[in-house]
Amino acid sequence: MNHSMINAASGMRAMQLRIDTIAHNLANSDTVGYKSSDTTFASLLTSKLNNQPYDQYEQGRLTPYGIRPGFGAKEAIQQVDYTQGTVKQTDQPTDLYLEGEAYFRVQSADANRTGEALFTRDGSFKFIPTAGNQLQLVTANGDYVMDSNPRTPRPIRIPANATNFRVDSTGQITYRTPAGVQQTHSQRIGVYTVQNPNILDNVGENYFRLPLGPGQALNTFAQVSNNVVQMPQGLAVHQGGLEMSNVDLRKEMTSLMESQRALQFNSRALSYGDQMMDVTNRIFRG
Repeated sequence: MNHSMINAASGMRAMQLRIDTIAHNLANSDTVGYKSSDTTFASLLTSKLNNQPYDQYEQGRLTPYGIRPGFGAKEAIQQVDYTQGTVKQTDQPTDLYLEGEAYFRVQSADANRTGEALFTRDGSFKFIPTAGNQLQLVTANGDYVMDSNPRTPRPIRIPANATNFRVDSTGQITYRTPAGVQQTHSQRIGVYTVQNPNILDNVGENYFRLPLGPGQALNTFAQVSNNVVQMPQGLAVHQGGLEMSNVDLRKEMTSLMESQRALQFNSRALSYGDQMMDVTNRIFRG
């Protein structure tokens, strides 16, 4: 296969990957807390070919003797855009959203993933009954929302007969007892900051995970932000609303049209290369 066909084939693969990424963004444009992704590419290795090293055979030549045919493109990195999405007010007390670059900590309810620390921006929580006549705060997938205890985080639970559930800007939980007494809960909503969000792995279901190596502690990359009375500047928990997707539909549709056109051009180049090879083979056979 000649260089032009290699370039065209790798270009088709790169554009198809970009179209798949855009399609995933568009499909999640209404997903709570979803962060859009973008794919960047890099050139593959090139080689230098000396097409005509003898200048006496090409008098007046202006172009260089050595040409560098490319070998296409490859995926360099798939980068997630962590900018804040728009806020949708719901007035539901269990709907929470975060201001600033932070995450809710979640623990999977799946017995096979017990103890695994997951992070999300999706604050569409709800209460479900649990043992001990209590209510447990869970995600839309039924996974446990964890508190801000830095050593041994626990699932958040309140008494089943509690009313007037409230969460302040630091994640502190309050509620009313049946006697009408305002009670400050011993737990806060766990809010974590990650030093470098680009290292987070997307594990599906709107969850992210830290790539911890053997023996590495969670606080190597992530720190709980609200185990004290005051939150760091720029971070806050808000109640009664949800952070929606940060997908820009206009940008995604423009990128989709550009990628489709580039895919068509590469496909046509591959077809032309195949036709030229066919002509060459016929000439060689006589």
